[in-house]
Amino acid sequence: MSKMPSPDATPELKVQLQQQGYCVASQILDAATIEHLQHTANAALTEIDEEHRATNRSQGSLINLSDYPDFSRIIGHQSLATLFEVLGFANPVFSSGYLISKPPHSPALFWHQDWWGWDDDLSYSDAMAQVFLMIYLTDTTPDNGCLRLLPGTHRNRHPLHSADAAHGDELSRVRNPEDPLYKHMDGSVDIPVIAGDVVVGDARLLHGAHANQSEHERSLLTLWFHPDYSMLPAGMQARICEIFDRRGVDTDPQATSTMDAQLSQPAPLPTTLADWPAPNKGEVEHLFPVMQSDAAPHDWNRTPDTTKMKAS
Repeated sequence: MSKMPSPDATPELKVQLQQQGYCVASQILDAATIEHLQHTANAALTEIDEEHRATNRSQGSLINLSDYPDFSRIIGHQSLATLFEVLGFANPVFSSGYLISKPPHSPALFWHQDWWGWDDDLSYSDAMAQVFLMIYLTDTTPDNGCLRLLPGTHRNRHPLHSADAAHGDELSRVRNPEDPLYKHMDGSVDIPVIAGDVVVGDARLLHGAHANQSEHERSLLTLWFHPDYSMLPAGMQARICEIFDRRGVDTDPQATSTMDAQLSQPAPLPTTLADWPAPNKGEVEHLFPVMQSDAAPHDWNRTPDTTKMKAS
């Protein structure tokens, strides 16, 4: 059984997320849920080819959960809903999720942050527009590829903010294993977890992962949520709907682009949660983003203006 305490009992989680950019909710997912997720993840991993692994060598894999309706069980899990209440998420919606699984003896994940809305001044405020939930399906340590992060960098500038934008082919394929973005950073914190823990982090937080030096696969699910969708500018809401619909996303090779839509015979549309069978869709439909205006999607920009960030 999950052991999520009441919202009044865990104010420290909310405070840590706000101040440090992350927190860990311990053992909130039960063994049966983890076993189900492991089974679903292992089945998905059998469907990827060597090129997928090579393209995403640093990540290990980058499998969009939209293609696997059985993941509805975790996206709409009651323990996550309770956690959102603990953290004060007023109107959470889901935009995307990935199975990121490092095979044995695979390299480190490069240092990066995942926010895409740096053109808006909201991005330089205390407001959290997007968070990740990392759900590790095995116990993790520095030896098999646990998360590492730089606390406070969701608000404070760091030299890594001036590095080349992450998620590019060079970093993902590990063209240069000696690149500093794979190395130890002073001030970093390791986040070892036990399967059943959930790590929550601000999308602006600089983070990476150790190499998997073990003999076993290290799998995790990353779920992207927006804590208070209703308070976001209309352009951001429109972009979140685009991400949900798998349009123009740089981490999703199946995502359609504007060019695709203009072709006389456009590429087939990728599967979204809205296309899932009714039982699966019913578990998550309350988390779908909904367009509230005809605003144009916010420009996609993963690079912060460090002059607007706080000094470390």
